[in-house]
Amino acid sequence: MSTALTRSSIACFLFQPDQKLFWYNESAASILQGAQNNSYPSLNGLFTQAGFHLSANLDEAVNEAILNQTNQSFFAEQDRLSETRFFLIEILGGALPSNWVLVQLIDRSDDAVKLHDELLKRTKAEENDRLKTLFLANISHEIRTPLNSIIGFSELILDQDDVAEEHQEYARMIQAAGDTLLQLINDIIDISKIEAGQIKITKLVVDVDQALDEILLMVQNQLRSKGKEHIRVYIEKPVYVSPFRIETDPNRFRQIFINLLTNAIKFIENGSIRFGYTEVDGDFVQFYVKDTGLGIERDKAPQIFQRFAKFDSPYGHNREGTGLGLSITQQLVELMGGKIWFDTEYQKGSTFYFTLPTMPDQQKKPLPKTFLSSAKSWEGHVFLVVDDVEANYIFFKSAFKLTGAEILWASNGDEALRLCRENPSISLVLVDIMMPLMDGFTTAKHIRELRPSLPIIAQTAFADPDGERKAKAAGCNDYVTKPIQKSELVSLINKLIQ
Repeated sequence: MSTALTRSSIACFLFQPDQKLFWYNESAASILQGAQNNSYPSLNGLFTQAGFHLSANLDEAVNEAILNQTNQSFFAEQDRLSETRFFLIEILGGALPSNWVLVQLIDRSDDAVKLHDELLKRTKAEENDRLKTLFLANISHEIRTPLNSIIGFSELILDQDDVAEEHQEYARMIQAAGDTLLQLINDIIDISKIEAGQIKITKLVVDVDQALDEILLMVQNQLRSKGKEHIRVYIEKPVYVSPFRIETDPNRFRQIFINLLTNAIKFIENGSIRFGYTEVDGDFVQFYVKDTGLGIERDKAPQIFQRFAKFDSPYGHNREGTGLGLSITQQLVELMGGKIWFDTEYQKGSTFYFTLPTMPDQQKKPLPKTFLSSAKSWEGHVFLVVDDVEANYIFFKSAFKLTGAEILWASNGDEALRLCRENPSISLVLVDIMMPLMDGFTTAKHIRELRPSLPIIAQTAFADPDGERKAKAAGCNDYVTKPIQKSELVSLINKLIQ
């Protein structure tokens, strides 16, 4: 145990992942007044014996910190001899690795009134954050569920060759409107997560060249949907660095590039867009997105990363978008340990640069297995769609029509369990989280007990920052958010059934 904690005047308690008290320092021993942990079946009992009057359940708070790596604070009084002492109890779930929890008791007796007011404000703020998160999750679910059908079916129409050109144009308009609404939802949720400190950066080894190739395909699709196929897009990579890998969050890395490229597409009518990376300098690599579009007027440049900053385009797309994309991009880059800036010349174009940390040793960590973004032949595979909304089942059945896979449908959890028992040929399950009677997490848990090796993908329309962890805890292999992009889902299924 560190000397700093051992000698600290702040009482420190260290709890194991099984919630047992592992260690405490001399200051804590003095506060406990001889009470022994093994004499009491609960932490509440231990602290009560030491004269504490707790304003919250210590056992539950520590357990939540262990499970969710959260931090909590609450107020406690201790009657000691002829005086009453006031303590701020801080439970730190993210301070130590491997689900250990550090609890600190800070003596605040000298400013007890101020402390009480401070805790009331903090409790109110935490409750407001909780309600806002719940509100966003519910709103997200209510909007994403119909969007899944709107965007999904319009995509299916555009994939067909025998649809009249006029109807294809209608489908493109529907898809574009759906994509705009989806982007608005995503931007609002991202901003809210950043404000609440709920954005988690999950670092993995990323093959930069492969990631840029995948981003290029997305950009080309975006150009086609906007009728700008004539604009050329190029990837630029240093020929002397191959393969180049960094350790970063692959989803956020992709989001940063897509945000910058979407911004470039918005303000260009002719010319080209180039993106890539140019130099690896020490501990950082520099990426960029360069366009020959409108550029930014000098007096507007300082506002570019501000929220809701929107500039008129001379190409008939005035004030398009939410005005949040670049603000989100800046904050994501900074959360990932980098910096972002830009150069621009009005009427000639702009270049956005950002840096990210490189890997300390590129050879030490193996690259994760990769997979194609196009559908392979799934002949002989049977997929079970568990969803109470029939339109979602029809979407999956239509989307996978040419893959050779057989698609079964269960409208509730009980029916899904029955089909899994009766059909050993089922090779993958897509389960919706929000269902009546038996929710998706419970359904997935029972399927996992029944079929331990069966791949399960959770699908949800909720904006739950903790959704992926809950899905994994229920036994799901992966987790996707509605509206589901067909290419993303195909890639995920390829990975799970290969």
